[in-house]
Parts: sequence; C-alpha cells; structure tokens
Amino acid sequence: MRTRREVLQGLIVSIGGASALTACGGVANVLSTQPGSAPRFYTDAEMALVSRVSDLIIPRTETPGALDVNVPGYMDGLMMDWASTETKNAHRQALVQIKNSLDIQAGGDFLQVNDETAERALAVFDARAFAAAGDDNGYKRVKGYVSQSFFATEGGAIEELKWVAVPGRWDPSVEI
Repeated sequence: MRTRREVLQGLIVSIGGASALTACGGVANVLSTQPGSAPRFYTDAEMALVSRVSDLIIPRTETPGALDVNVPGYMDGLMMDWASTETKNAHRQALVQIKNSLDIQAGGDFLQVNDETAERALAVFDARAFAAAGDDNGYKRVKGYVSQSFFATEGGAIEELKWVAVPGRWDPSVEI
C-alpha cells in the first residue's frame, strides 16, 4: 500500500512534469491528441483498454471523468513523447497482463462485457492488486498514470480539485 507521502510526491511530480513540459514547449504535443483521434503510441486495442479502465477508475459524476478530459489521449502523448524505452516496454507488458486478468475476472472479453460486469471485474482486480505487496502485473503503476494524468489536465485540476488562481477574496482597495 502506498503511503500518503508517496501519493503526494506522485501528484507533485505529475504537476511538476506538466510544468516542465510546458517550459520545454513539449506539452503541445502531449495534449494535441484530441478525443477520437488516432493514438500515436497505443495500438487500437491498447487505447480501448486504457479508455475503458480510465473511465471505470474516474467516471463522470457532477465533475468531468477521465474520458471527458481525455486521459487516454494524454497518456498516449506522454508515452510517445516523454517515456523512456524501458517505461514504454513495461507499460505495454502491464497492459497485456491487465487485459488477460480482467478477461478472466469478467468471464469473457473485458472490452465487450456490459458496464456492470466490467465494473465488478475491475473492482475485484483492483482490490487484489492493492492487497498484494509490490506491483507484479503493473496495475498500480497504470492506475497511478490514470490519476496523475487526470489531475494534470485542466478539467481535472480546475473542476475536481477546485483550483483557483488566487484563493480567497481579492480586494484591490484596502485601507492601510
């Protein structure tokens, strides 16, 4: 299980990473993947898996969900433009293992089963993954990419976190 400190460090790194990409001019490429456009890193099957898992991890509620802010496209851009070869290979292997496990848990093709079955399969898979020490199948890392990508987007940061550029009331004329 991750500690609160590790989660906060991950969020800081994701926000810092987005800032660094902006400073380097590379964020335009990362965020240029529009919903529905062809993926650059993922195969169509991988994109379908990442989209379904992302949507189940962060569904739309009164705030945007992962698909609303294009988390799969953001992750596709990050993997294409930012990730090392080692990270890319590990990520692809993790997606294969996750898909196989979710297919077994769902009793069929995870991408084809109804939403209720998919939610149940992912919930059981998630509970087992986080009950175990380590990250043998790479799911914890993928779930971290999904959540960090979500909060690095404008919709995730502003809508979900209620980020305000200047918190509190701004009064331009105060008596000294």
